[in-house]
Amino acid sequence: MADLLALSGQWGARKEDRTALAPLLPFPAVLEDSWLRRGIQRDAFLRELLQGLHQRRLIPLLAMLPRGWRLAPAALPEKLRGLGSLLEEGLVSPTLLAALADDLQHLLPIGDPDNASDATALSRWTARHVVNPENGSRQALPQSLQQWQELAKQSAQEPTPWPPTKAGSTSAANLGSLGAGLTWHNQGLTHLQPAHCRQANRLLAQVFNALGANRLPAAAVEPFQFEGVASTAALMALLRGRGWSARARVRSSVASFGLGASAAAEDGTWHQIPLALPYRTGLLRHGQEIESLLPHCCLELELQPPEAAEPVLLQYYQGTEGLNGWAAINDLDRPWQNDRGNGTVAYPGPAFEAEHLDLALDLCDLMAAVHNSTAAAGQLRFGGYGALGFCIDSTALLEQALTGRSTLFPLTLGGIWRERLAQQLERLLNTGLSTANTNHSDEAVERYRDALQRLPQDLSLHGEAALRAEARLIRSLPTHSPFVCVRALNGEAAAETSLSDPL
Repeated sequence: MADLLALSGQWGARKEDRTALAPLLPFPAVLEDSWLRRGIQRDAFLRELLQGLHQRRLIPLLAMLPRGWRLAPAALPEKLRGLGSLLEEGLVSPTLLAALADDLQHLLPIGDPDNASDATALSRWTARHVVNPENGSRQALPQSLQQWQELAKQSAQEPTPWPPTKAGSTSAANLGSLGAGLTWHNQGLTHLQPAHCRQANRLLAQVFNALGANRLPAAAVEPFQFEGVASTAALMALLRGRGWSARARVRSSVASFGLGASAAAEDGTWHQIPLALPYRTGLLRHGQEIESLLPHCCLELELQPPEAAEPVLLQYYQGTEGLNGWAAINDLDRPWQNDRGNGTVAYPGPAFEAEHLDLALDLCDLMAAVHNSTAAAGQLRFGGYGALGFCIDSTALLEQALTGRSTLFPLTLGGIWRERLAQQLERLLNTGLSTANTNHSDEAVERYRDALQRLPQDLSLHGEAALRAEARLIRSLPTHSPFVCVRALNGEAAAETSLSDPL
């Protein structure tokens, strides 16, 4: 199996790559070098490497590890040994993702003592507060634009740099270094937006969620108002009237599932280690199965206030945070993964503006109501993440409803879960789900019903379906990437040398 996390020797040829900001090292080479420098057995190094990682991050990391670095199942926590057996030699595939998503929900519901939680997808979506992960503070949602701006500025303190100085500082050893300078953080990188903008994104994302939750049957939640309006459609009309511009686009980039990594250089600076999850696509090209990197997908909403330098950046998707809905786009500046201008973020379809955007927002409200109430009623783990679709599926379902087709791959939303979503839609409609938010609301219901029926499923593909799926695969890839396997698929290069030698 080829090294699917190999990096191209051509990365850095464009100024947009910004390699001076983030010099890159390949993950397999860093693992090899770090293990040798630690002077311990490879299995012991791996156990040390993975120690303390939360299960939600440990599972994708198991799939990211190169072959030869996979832990034997016996070395894993007991509940992950079955998954470890599946991944010990092979790659994730759409079929495996779908099977795992379905079985985990049946075997490990929220009621399991090891997964105790007071929060459901519905309670997260309808919440009237946000928690700032950078300082742990909890804030009630603002109810006006002025209060929104004031609350965002109150949280404008940047987090303490980690580590506070160079990698060779005396405190670095106490800050989670995993041996030989390898650590699960992107040291030395800053966020794409300053702290007050990130908190503004966070607050407004939950305002959108709370307004969308007003569509639920009246007994389910008390109406929330912002600037005196009680729906996302009315808020969008108000913002436009005050000079805001808005557009939404389907967005796709290489997923790292919240994981970052970097390694200390001898001069005390940090090199960045691009992470991604390789997978088998189930598609053939020239007699060989195509292997690629899983994408992160969402509907990106860009709101530009008048006379403001920074836009508000939100994303709608089914997230690992445990809900279907809006969240902030508060990324670290990773030029190899999330630069909206250099091609590492793909926008495979058209922008949605004006009335088309209003329809998109209406669909987001409707889908969140259906998906979150389905997850809460079924006590699904992680708010139904996986069973009710991964981020790719929720975005593709929205895109299918808006345009009649999808540009994303792979899609794994299973038939039984589509049926459950369709049944929950009818229950909500019969018990008072509001469909009067906009002129498009009845249309949104019909489009959503149709999308559940027509959205492709990429578990077993051949013939014309395989050709269409390969076209979606290519469209959902970034047009510019440091990963050799992506560059070979997106047309950047037919064959290139890789940075695969040990450090």
